[in-house]
Amino acid sequence: MVTIYFDKQLFSHLFKSQEEKYLALRKKILSHRDEFIFLYSNAHLLDLQQDTTDIKYDEMDFMQSIVDGNHIFYESPNIGVIKESPRSAFNNVAKVDDFSWLYELDLSQITEEQCDAINNIIDISIKDLRGELEFDWLKKRTPIRSKELAIDKENLISFVKLVKDNFYEDKNSYKNIRDNAVKSYNPTLITSDCENVFNEQLEAAPLRLSFIETIKAVINQFGLKSSDATIVYYVSYMLLDLLGVSKETRRKVKFRNMQTDCMHSFFGSYCDCFVSDDAGILKKSKTLYKLFNFETKIYSIDEFIQTFDEAINNNQKHVSEYFKEICTDYEKKEVIWAESLTQYTLTQLRASNIYFGYFNYMSERTSKDETVIILHKNKRASQLLLIQEIEIVVNRLVRSFNEIGATFSLFNKDVEFSQMRTGNWNRILKLNDADICLTNAQDPFMLYLWINVRHPVSIQS
Repeated sequence: MVTIYFDKQLFSHLFKSQEEKYLALRKKILSHRDEFIFLYSNAHLLDLQQDTTDIKYDEMDFMQSIVDGNHIFYESPNIGVIKESPRSAFNNVAKVDDFSWLYELDLSQITEEQCDAINNIIDISIKDLRGELEFDWLKKRTPIRSKELAIDKENLISFVKLVKDNFYEDKNSYKNIRDNAVKSYNPTLITSDCENVFNEQLEAAPLRLSFIETIKAVINQFGLKSSDATIVYYVSYMLLDLLGVSKETRRKVKFRNMQTDCMHSFFGSYCDCFVSDDAGILKKSKTLYKLFNFETKIYSIDEFIQTFDEAINNNQKHVSEYFKEICTDYEKKEVIWAESLTQYTLTQLRASNIYFGYFNYMSERTSKDETVIILHKNKRASQLLLIQEIEIVVNRLVRSFNEIGATFSLFNKDVEFSQMRTGNWNRILKLNDADICLTNAQDPFMLYLWINVRHPVSIQS
């Protein structure tokens, strides 16, 4: 575990530290901050906008003491991280229900996809208001494809104001829409229970579409690109609630909060773990992470406190303990899959440990001349591989290798990161039974630990 995402509620608990467990965790996080990377997103800032007092600025300063300016953001088509304090970023974030930017929008400069989206959203909304939207419109309606907007700016602003009034001001509009959607499209109340079976079960519901097919149909009907990660996740998260598959209680649900919860869940999926104490966001996140095969771990605060202690202890193991874990899993040889290529056979083995507190995949590459054990991290998490993350992991391995006689220096990011980007970087350690090489790949950018076994594996020191 290296990258960690807390939702805003947890930062508030840590900030106030009114319970002993939060005070203890707060001290532990701050004392081990150099071993982990905590991140925040605009979702935290949108949540803080609801605080009308100046206490929110103190809370932002506290967040900075933990996140160290690690601001995760989405810029199509990539997830990125910049260094910016929450207080600084807060000044640049528009309110979730602030549509004043519309007055300055130049409609002649919008993209073809944006034009299609506006035309379809307005057409669907008008037909719904008039009662002209057929029950199975997701399957039968032909989406509008046009390079011309069907509305002028004045009417577009009026339409957006109508949406704002109904979804952000009127607390009952979304609740009523959800009630009708559940009654029409999920009358038997199929729920997820964090399992994927609901996806197929929905095919038996009146609309005769699985959950995945419903997501695709909604995206298509609104004229959007299904390849956009944020759109797919947003539609998925909202549909879980709207169809009653995993919904908030009627008393609690607010459209605005659903949006920020969705953002927390989305950004959390790019980290090693996502932590929340909100039952609704935990359930939806577990459901979608499993549905989309995201390997991010999801924890309640109590689960995280235990896991964090384990992670701290794992980071402090002697190198012999790490090698013992590798050997134990390797000797079990629990095969996940195998592929025979021209010059070698590649086999993925079950990894029951997180080696060196980072690598969670093990593969074996065998050829006529050699056997190589390859350790790496799951690919989705590696999309967020930061210089800071590289530095933490490499220095952890350097200290471990130096315990058994190596003389490696700590990571020099000014020199070595450029070497990594050109594919000219590694750290090699020669032992009696194996050569060990820490290196990286460029596409996708990942860290690898190669263990070239010369004899039956016995690499414990």
